[in-house]
Amino acid sequence: MTSRTHEPGRPARGALGTRIAAVVILAVAAVVLADAVRIAVDGGFGPSEPGFFPLIVGVGLAVFGTAFLLRTTAVPDLALRERAGEEHATTHWRTLWSVIGGLVAYAVLLEPLGYILATSLFFLAVNLIAGSRRWVRTIIIAVLLAAVLYLGFTELLGVRLPVGPWGE
Repeated sequence: MTSRTHEPGRPARGALGTRIAAVVILAVAAVVLADAVRIAVDGGFGPSEPGFFPLIVGVGLAVFGTAFLLRTTAVPDLALRERAGEEHATTHWRTLWSVIGGLVAYAVLLEPLGYILATSLFFLAVNLIAGSRRWVRTIIIAVLLAAVLYLGFTELLGVRLPVGPWGE
């Protein structure tokens, strides 16, 4: 269904989808800005302080989200609306929501399982959702990728990642 074939009085799928996307961007901006303020209470907003980068990202998201919301409501971009309607019709929504669910599960399981195990499971799940049926290869790649990323972040960059039930 494109914006040309919709019920009168209701926004077309492309219009509704772009408006929802704009509101989601603004909601994410609000969360990022709130976290930036929370972080800055202890460290400040200076260029070398921990609140600086989240503040920049939050302001950027707020500006982009506001501009996007204006382009979908007050000054509608008809070409964008038409393209969004076409994309909506061809999107495989079950795959998208499965991956989003996987990301939520990953966020929940990251601390209790540790980075390597949670990341390996997430990589495996996304590959299965995408249609991979080469189990052995996928498992090997998932574990190696997670282990290399873990070592890179912890040993080379000094970033502490969750180790899970195995401790330090």
